[in-house]
Amino acid sequence: MLRFCRGWIGLAAVTVLAGSMYVPPARADTYAVDPDHTNITFSWNHLGISRQSARILDFDGTLDFDPENPENAAVDVTMKVASLSSGAKALDHDLKSSDFFDAARYPEIAFKSTLIRKVGERSGEVAGDLTILGVTHPVVLQVRWNFSGDHPLGDINPAYKGKYVAGFSAVTTVLRSAWGLKRAIPLVSDEIEVAIEAEFLRK
Repeated sequence: MLRFCRGWIGLAAVTVLAGSMYVPPARADTYAVDPDHTNITFSWNHLGISRQSARILDFDGTLDFDPENPENAAVDVTMKVASLSSGAKALDHDLKSSDFFDAARYPEIAFKSTLIRKVGERSGEVAGDLTILGVTHPVVLQVRWNFSGDHPLGDINPAYKGKYVAGFSAVTTVLRSAWGLKRAIPLVSDEIEVAIEAEFLRK
């Protein structure tokens, strides 16, 4: 498993005294993942010849996020193993079989954040629990916050009028053997790179 962020992060309440008035901290908004503008891709070294990849096409998730307090965010995502797609039918069959992800017995992959650390003005580390094949291990995502605001298409496309969107890019690397996914190592790399491009719409 790649290094896991052990850094601290406190969920601090901010108390502002203006005379005798208490001003509560800003509340995070809740967002739903936009499946039409979100990609979850994982890739691996194939025999030292090339990098191959697959995507997860069916997923659902929520994000609690306040741009003023990004360290208080939380994300919870579930992914359907049956939706794995590499573009190669034979490989897709193998990936969903009991030799790999065993979609029949373990239909979902889940990620739930546990800790967030701000690194830069728009970058951070999101640590969380990743569950595959019923096994849970911590991972850490390197995340870039791209945008939050009224949807840029709102003025020209009625479908986006009044919608508020947040967008993120994230990457991580894991060792699949940690979850028992050991077939074909080392011909097919143990190390798996995960790349996520995600848009969330505020509820």
